[in-house]
Amino acid sequence: MKSVTGTMSAVESSDDFIRAPTDAEGFLAAARTMLEGARVLASASQVPAIALSHLCGHAAESALKAMLSQVGVPTIELSKPALGHKLTNLWARAVAEGISLPKSQDAWFERLHRVHATPYTLRYPLGLHAIVLPDSATMLRGVEELISKAAACVQ
Repeated sequence: MKSVTGTMSAVESSDDFIRAPTDAEGFLAAARTMLEGARVLASASQVPAIALSHLCGHAAESALKAMLSQVGVPTIELSKPALGHKLTNLWARAVAEGISLPKSQDAWFERLHRVHATPYTLRYPLGLHAIVLPDSATMLRGVEELISKAAACVQ
């Protein structure tokens, strides 16, 4: 059997426990993690555009859900088909809840929605000859801005 080695970080706190994150904080953490992966892919010499778009879609979805959760939309509602993976519906709901987003989405966001939501073209490109994706650099900048807005909303 191979031995496993690694490092652990110790956290010092005057409290007896560390509180669990709120759902909004959890969604924001997911968005940030997906963004980290997207940045790595975007810096590759040959950008894997489908993988990059998949991570950006998940990051955008998580950022919007973070904002919606922060203003009181129950997590169970965020998982229902009306919102779920539908980026444009999540955006519209955020605007309706008073979150500071433009009423209309940019072209990159609408394109990302079309490949991120059902039938989940990025995950299961069945029977397709091609997938039209958003411009990678524009999409990455847009997702970074969306996550910044989510971070300001949640914290």
